[in-house]
Amino acid sequence: MVCISTALSELESRVLALYLDGHSYDEVGRRLGCDCKTVDNALQRVKRKVGQHLADRSVPA
Repeated sequence: MVCISTALSELESRVLALYLDGHSYDEVGRRLGCDCKTVDNALQRVKRKVGQHLADRSVPA
């Protein structure tokens, strides 16, 4: 089984950590030196990867 943190890129991990700490997209972008759209794209990839990770872990009933 693969840990979700190994599936995320460095940018995705940093964006996710800041977002989960309550920072806005704009603030995350400022802290990481990227624009708001880059933050949005990174979080969309995180959501997709987490969803796939959970689906892969599900055990048939």
